[in-house]
Amino acid sequence: MKLTIGKERLTARRLIDLVTRSLLGAMLCIGVEAISIRSAWASEQNPGDWFAQISEPTSQEITGLQILETDAGFEIVLVTEGSLPAASVSTVGNAVVLEIADAVLALSEGDRFEEFSPAEGVALVQVSNTVGGVEIAITGTDAPPVVESSSGPQGFSVSVFPGVAITDNTLEESSEDEIQLTVTATRREETLDDIPRSVTIITREDLEAQTALSRRNVEDILSRLIPGASPPSGRTLGTFNLRGQEVSILIDGIPQDTNSNATFSAPLAGLDPSTIERIEVVRGPNAIFGGQAIGGVVNIITRQPAEDELVHTTELGISSALTNANEGQGYTVSQQISGRSGAVDFTGGVTFDFVGQSYDAEGDRVGDAFSFDNTRSLNGLLNIGVNLSEQERLQLRANYTQSRRVSDFVSDESIADIPGIQKARLIRRPDGTQIIGAEDDTRFDNTNISLSYSDENLFGSEFLGQLYYRSYSTDGGFPSDNRLFGGTTISFQRGETEQFGTRLQVDTPFNEEETLSLLWGLDYSQDRIFQNSVFFDTEEFDNSGGLIFRQTEEAAFIPPYDFSDLGLFAQMQWEPTDRWTLNGGTRYVNLQASVDDYQAISLFSEDPPRDIEGGSVNADGFVFNVGTVYDFADNVSAFASFGQGFSFPDLGRVLRRPPGEIDSFADTIDLNSPVRVDNYELGIRGNWNTVQTSLAGFFNYSDSGFDLLFNEDGTLRNVRAPRRVYGVEGTVDWQPASNWRLGSTLSWQEGELDEDNDSEFLAFDSFTISPIKATAYIENQTTTNWRNRLQLLYSGNRSRGFDDGNDGAPIDAYLTVDLLSTLDVGNGEVSLGVRNLFNALYFPVEAQAVAPFFDPGNYAGSGTSLSLSYKFTW
Repeated sequence: MKLTIGKERLTARRLIDLVTRSLLGAMLCIGVEAISIRSAWASEQNPGDWFAQISEPTSQEITGLQILETDAGFEIVLVTEGSLPAASVSTVGNAVVLEIADAVLALSEGDRFEEFSPAEGVALVQVSNTVGGVEIAITGTDAPPVVESSSGPQGFSVSVFPGVAITDNTLEESSEDEIQLTVTATRREETLDDIPRSVTIITREDLEAQTALSRRNVEDILSRLIPGASPPSGRTLGTFNLRGQEVSILIDGIPQDTNSNATFSAPLAGLDPSTIERIEVVRGPNAIFGGQAIGGVVNIITRQPAEDELVHTTELGISSALTNANEGQGYTVSQQISGRSGAVDFTGGVTFDFVGQSYDAEGDRVGDAFSFDNTRSLNGLLNIGVNLSEQERLQLRANYTQSRRVSDFVSDESIADIPGIQKARLIRRPDGTQIIGAEDDTRFDNTNISLSYSDENLFGSEFLGQLYYRSYSTDGGFPSDNRLFGGTTISFQRGETEQFGTRLQVDTPFNEEETLSLLWGLDYSQDRIFQNSVFFDTEEFDNSGGLIFRQTEEAAFIPPYDFSDLGLFAQMQWEPTDRWTLNGGTRYVNLQASVDDYQAISLFSEDPPRDIEGGSVNADGFVFNVGTVYDFADNVSAFASFGQGFSFPDLGRVLRRPPGEIDSFADTIDLNSPVRVDNYELGIRGNWNTVQTSLAGFFNYSDSGFDLLFNEDGTLRNVRAPRRVYGVEGTVDWQPASNWRLGSTLSWQEGELDEDNDSEFLAFDSFTISPIKATAYIENQTTTNWRNRLQLLYSGNRSRGFDDGNDGAPIDAYLTVDLLSTLDVGNGEVSLGVRNLFNALYFPVEAQAVAPFFDPGNYAGSGTSLSLSYKFTW
């Protein structure tokens, strides 16, 4: 499906832009006002005051008040000549407080009302005027009462039911239930406390809050929330890894990574966060998953119907850069629907999203030609489930995403000639620029289809079978003049991967208590991968003054190759006591790759194409993992684990850049041999009523890792060498009161490789190893329906890569602060997000790492930007 807007639609497009900008003008006034009065939030005035400053409505008078006895409690009736707005409700100790904005108490007996002991279980009712409205405080004797309020044409009523005191035992049981989170990223449902590895769970609430800040970029959300993940890059083709290793990304069980994932894939580009129920991340390798799961597994679970009735959810949103609003506007329209009918349930939805131009803290266009700027994304989701019986279920899932970037601006590569490191910038395409015979924009398409069958009791075991298909492609972009870097051509790249696969697993318990069980099964996938270079006429380009790009031919940059991955696994879990859990298993891996004869082309040299003889490579082996968790107390557990990873390196890199002496694919066995990684981890977790914390240390080693490193001239080279990575990760969350939440994460990692194999390890570059990263947040439920959150991200300094010659310059630290605010407005929710609240000028780690070699890659991060959305259910 294409979203091209042709010339015949120009008038409609201008009309849409005009309406969008008009709406933005109004919303930006509100956003700027919200930022300018943030100091007032720290004062003691009522949170509703600043809303009143914007609208300044006329207060409605309350002329009468009655307390009427009911069967279950009593009712407070306020008499007015007109209707009152809905009240906000909050709980303070044993008191429930209702705040009615735009109202004034005008009783004949005064402006304050009190009633002591109006009913059993209620000690006091107080009604009084406050700044901007009326406050009703109802205090229970042993517990907060339960209240229900309603507003009519000529009055307002509050039904009050005495509360029931909660015993300490009840509270402890309730809190314990809340922290027993279930994780499925280990291929079976198990509680967080039983997993001997570091785990992060991103809930639906977390996703909704972060979406306003990350421009619906799931990869940036993961980078912000997961310890050990590389810092946010803001790019479609950014570097994302865990603990310096590649990760396996699953969407409803379908792998989103391929053997050539790091070469041209962007599996999360265009994925709509509103379609996601939760994300589970298990860090470190294990024998349960194969593929690229050396750094860990990111398991993305899409939405399921929550209610039996038909539910529609609509979301409308706008966004804009605040440092320069020119072309910085964006918008979102999303419609989701779900429901159940008998044995059938379904969830579906469509989201259309446009991200405008981003500007840095100095008001300049962010000079990144691979960002999400000026990108239109379309996301469609359909989940249909049928319960064949009480224990059998059939599930069909389909998800399609498309991202299309259309921009009149391109990277200014001339800054590479200026001495020193320059900030990347964009320049407008000259008038009359034409791209003939090829895509004029950058496009990513991703299709996932899966069919699953599950049986909770198949001969005493739980069974899950799945068939899946995935297609991913990228195309288009502004052509690059390779002659600036020693080549002879003008080109861009397009690529595609098509994948078929199946997953079968059986969970067999060996006793009624299910304290001993075996998870076993197989995975198989077959990929077809290629990437082509599209070439343009250099003579016509030169004669036209650099205005006309006419496609002349297309040739294989990564020749089409087939890749298959077969895995047979078995994982035993044993709970010898209530406090002790042991698990361990093995996986047999068989990997095959084949390619036909092809010509290897060099884009950045004058060397002619080289004939390379095709062939196939095969590797197999066993990997193992073992782990244990011991509960030292009801709230404290320690874990230890050993896990191995086994995968082919990125063969696309090898095929497109074979060493000069190689003329046969079979002769590249030194480059193509599998990467085996051993990972060791120790950790401790604490889960109390108001505090949750974790601390873990890890070390992984490979005697033949595969890495891509910069040469001094800025070109890249493939390196097979021993490598080691180690680090520490910690998290803490604290709920000091019912309406306050605070938390922080900290991750530090370091890594080295021995390229010369002389036992002298040198530090990795900062593409692979990220600097120390810390996050923190403070969240307040200001009223029952209003929530505010401040969060920060700190990325530290790193000089080891530069000191050892693998980075071109030291990496500098930076700090960003974000604001999120959510207001419940009855049947809907308004969300406000302010990104980079204090407008810090910073350069992401990825930009700093490439800057010494290529100035146009040294892009600044986004300055202050605003997002506002309204979501309602009907």
